[in-house]
Amino acid sequence: MKRIDPASLGVFLILMGSYAYFWQTRDWNISSRLMLTYSMVDRGTVEITGLHQHTLDLAQYQGRYYSDKLPGYSLLATVPYGIARGVFGFPAHPLNVRADDYAHWPADYWVTLATSGLLSAATAVLLVSLARQLGCRPAIAAMVGLAYGLSTPAYVYATLAYGHQATAFALLASFLLIWRRSSRFGWGMARLAASGFLAASAAVIEIQVGPVSAILGFYLLAEVLGRRQSPAGLIAFAVGALVPTLALLKYNMLAFGSPWDMGYFHHVTFSHVHTKSNPLGLEDPKSWKLQRLLVSPYRGLFVFAPILLLALPGWIVLAIRRRWALLISSALVCITVMMVNLSYPEWTGGWSTGPRLLVPLIPFAMIPVAALVAGRGRWVTFTAIIAGGLAVAGGLEMFLFQGAGGRIPHEIRFYPLAQPLRDAVWPLWVQGKSPHVEGFARNLFSIAFPSWVASLPPRARFVQMLPLAIAQVAAIGLLLKWLSGREQNVPEPTPPTDGLTPTGEVRL
Repeated sequence: MKRIDPASLGVFLILMGSYAYFWQTRDWNISSRLMLTYSMVDRGTVEITGLHQHTLDLAQYQGRYYSDKLPGYSLLATVPYGIARGVFGFPAHPLNVRADDYAHWPADYWVTLATSGLLSAATAVLLVSLARQLGCRPAIAAMVGLAYGLSTPAYVYATLAYGHQATAFALLASFLLIWRRSSRFGWGMARLAASGFLAASAAVIEIQVGPVSAILGFYLLAEVLGRRQSPAGLIAFAVGALVPTLALLKYNMLAFGSPWDMGYFHHVTFSHVHTKSNPLGLEDPKSWKLQRLLVSPYRGLFVFAPILLLALPGWIVLAIRRRWALLISSALVCITVMMVNLSYPEWTGGWSTGPRLLVPLIPFAMIPVAALVAGRGRWVTFTAIIAGGLAVAGGLEMFLFQGAGGRIPHEIRFYPLAQPLRDAVWPLWVQGKSPHVEGFARNLFSIAFPSWVASLPPRARFVQMLPLAIAQVAAIGLLLKWLSGREQNVPEPTPPTDGLTPTGEVRL
């Protein structure tokens, strides 16, 4: 039996504890997905009529209401919801009730934690494992996973029932199942079938990552043409991808009478964006969005996830080390997701923290970061210190946004030159009130001591977030110290070489 990696386990537990602390409210996006889950489990139907009051992210077809979203996340959520109903005895969600009275429904918390939270922590664990295979020391590998889970917008979306974190996990796991080749035919085919299933599942959760799913298929094709994978692997991948694809077609048939129809085509609010002739809703890419999506205080990826500034030098390191599969695949995924957003009319992501629609690329941008801090020596130590500083800066920023509920209105003043941290989040933490945020997110402390928290003056209500902050600092410090202390007794892993020897020579 394979021994559990301490770095991976420590990262997983810290992240799950951090995500479990928050119980965020619903919004249109969340409700559209959860109402479909509740309807399927509670009533055995894909129709959400009677639950439609909770969202305006709706599709209307023949007088009935449906979720406008692709069904992938909602189908995934039926598993933890069904289990929670059996274990905790949750009642069926009532029909035709006021949405304002159900901003916090108990099932919402458990379903979100078991989907977005669990898969976010799992994605971080995959990054820890990848970092170790690239040659990172255990403590540095743990830092990579923690930086992803706490120092990027992944932290916020791990506590929201959006599809981003499920998509991110599916895409990264699909890629790694191809990259980590198996010498056993049967096991190798099973891995590639799972890879195809995950790649297609990602597109069934969020249609905009469909091009990334295609990239993963082409990556496997390149592996086959390079004789690094068996041609039978393409069949296994296709069979795996067929399962979620058929599930999507079946859902469309049940809801809209045609396998080729979708909720987006019957959207109540945004029917002008997604059409049958243009399902992704794309237009000509706008170059001016690049600055807004990368470096602006409004939606800049590097502002909301400063650790990703190390991705570019990390890609250079991957090129020097001739890690072509990691370099090309991670760069192509990042470029593709960025191009989709440059071409998308609703690029701001609405109420969000940072560039919400770029969130699925973050795990792939962390791959070159891991490569940059892999190995030993003064240069690596210096780089790791810089990475640690950027991770701390991003972690502090994300903690502030998370405490404020994560969904910052995109219409805040001075749009598009607004600074959400300055204009919306910081006033809440300093003054106890904000013109753009209702208040601090509900959390385990405020649930345990509601009267005491409510009695605090507004300027002091930030103390409800201190137990989590103290626990995080203590847990992370202890984990990194323990891993650093045991490094000399842990053998270094043998990194995969993408078909190359450690010296860069081609294997025959």
